[in-house]
Amino acid sequence: MKTSNSFRFSTLGTFMLAFLLICIACSPKEEDPTPITPTPETQKDIEVIDAKINTFLTTHKIPGASLAISKNGKLVYKKAYGKADVEANVDMTTEHRFRVASVSKTFTGVAIMRLVQAGKLTLDDKVFGPGGILGTEFGTKAYSVRVLNVTVRHLLQMTTGGWVLSNDRDAIDSNPAMNNKAFFDWMLDNTLLKHDPGSRFWYINTNYFVAARVIEKVSGKSFYQFMKDDFLDPLGIGSAIMGKGTLSGRHPNEVKYYGQGGTKGFEYNIALERRDGDGGLVINASDLLKFVTAIDGLPTRPDILNASTYSQFLQGSGPAPLSPDFGNGIVRWGSRLYFYGALPGTRSSYMTESNGMAVALIFNGNADYTNAAANNAFVQAHQALLVDLLTNNLTVYQNIDQF
Repeated sequence: MKTSNSFRFSTLGTFMLAFLLICIACSPKEEDPTPITPTPETQKDIEVIDAKINTFLTTHKIPGASLAISKNGKLVYKKAYGKADVEANVDMTTEHRFRVASVSKTFTGVAIMRLVQAGKLTLDDKVFGPGGILGTEFGTKAYSVRVLNVTVRHLLQMTTGGWVLSNDRDAIDSNPAMNNKAFFDWMLDNTLLKHDPGSRFWYINTNYFVAARVIEKVSGKSFYQFMKDDFLDPLGIGSAIMGKGTLSGRHPNEVKYYGQGGTKGFEYNIALERRDGDGGLVINASDLLKFVTAIDGLPTRPDILNASTYSQFLQGSGPAPLSPDFGNGIVRWGSRLYFYGALPGTRSSYMTESNGMAVALIFNGNADYTNAAANNAFVQAHQALLVDLLTNNLTVYQNIDQF
């Protein structure tokens, strides 16, 4: 029987159409050139945490604060409270930066330890005299035996034995009009090391002024520039800057400071530029905590000190009259690490806990630390607040990372 041409062509067409559809179905699909990115989870306010900070501000008459809390290396909460500038009615934000006073010493200690880690110096290197890091560059008089025996370790551990005036006052704020070179010359010629280096702990800010000069000599850079190049920029810390002593020198996004009692009126009467190594840093709370989580010895975020250097960093000078807990720019309290800072109108802090929690908390106000009773009450309340934040209400945080 003959098959018609029309039937043959119809069958062939049907076959080819089916084949084409199968090929299309089996061919790989093009990827969407604009894939949908999941919306990141945003932070929600945590009433129990906010209440703690607001109560503290009200109780102690502090204008404002900035808080950053991390959990297992993640920035899980950041919040600003109160006013950054009362007179201008500027609300505090998490971008506002603050003087952190003596918390700057941890940055100075880490800068020294980074140079140790790089093999550029050791903690037992002598600072002054022939063969010392600074040689005889500063001062006009012959150095005493005590000055010649000062090491880098003595500076960081506060065991030089002085740099004080005859009334035992720290020299750091003397002759505020002098530049760093003139002050250093005057300091070496006129201040006292009242004890042998390495014999006792004595908290003297001038030690960290000298340490900053050691960093400059060894690195060949300014103190700030070395930190910026070596670890601030690599860590993504963009808010850190060296502070200015005057109100007109306030940096963009820097808060205004409010002293109390005997410190009121001295907020902008400080030779802060000189105090770069011991108390001059300005930074926001989140960046401060980012730095702290890079030096905490925990595996949750990469540390910038290796195990050997980190061990040296934490090491205290010894039992009393030395200090077993005051390391090379950081303090141990059992398993906790911390440092506090205070200037007129400034109170700063960070603290870590072995449970993986860490906190940075900075205020643009401070108690009257010329009044011992008022200051002690404030210091104890501040410390209790930090411990509370690190040890209570640990399940209220979202699983987010805002670093």
